[in-house]
Amino acid sequence: MQSQEQPLALTAATSLYSTNGKEEEVNTDAESMEEEVEFNWEEYMEETGANAAPHTTFKHVEVSLQSSFQPGMKLEVANKSSPDSYWVATIITTCGQLLLLRFSGYGDDRKADFWCDVMTAELHPVGWCTQNNKTLMPPEGSELHASSFSSSSFTSTGSDLTSQLPCPLLHVTPLQL
Repeated sequence: MQSQEQPLALTAATSLYSTNGKEEEVNTDAESMEEEVEFNWEEYMEETGANAAPHTTFKHVEVSLQSSFQPGMKLEVANKSSPDSYWVATIITTCGQLLLLRFSGYGDDRKADFWCDVMTAELHPVGWCTQNNKTLMPPEGSELHASSFSSSSFTSTGSDLTSQLPCPLLHVTPLQL
């Protein structure tokens, strides 16, 4: 019997199962078992009474950028499939100075999500294209048509989100921080 402090090792096993009078070989290896296991840190910490490590523990994460962008914020982002045009994207998650973005029009489809670095990507607050006479055009594969949308389509009140976005960090080099 193993003590509770030692994790159980996942090992590969081959088993024979009888179905419809035929024996079938079924592989159960660690890789396939891992795919079925879903781990949730929040649930684990609640169940064990553990506390999350503070952000200051992770020196490699840029603290000034960590809190500036938040999931759910919308930005106008350069559209790589159409030069000189932009499209609205939603921040899915952040990791230091990296943002995981999803263009509007993809719904919950994650296969078109993309990462960008806030220090090098061309990111603007919603409304920037209108103010600067730039073209809003959905990327290839999007189910939206540019003619039916404007910057105000992506805001709840019709006003731009400039006050809600961390604009001072856009196009700022690391030396300026």
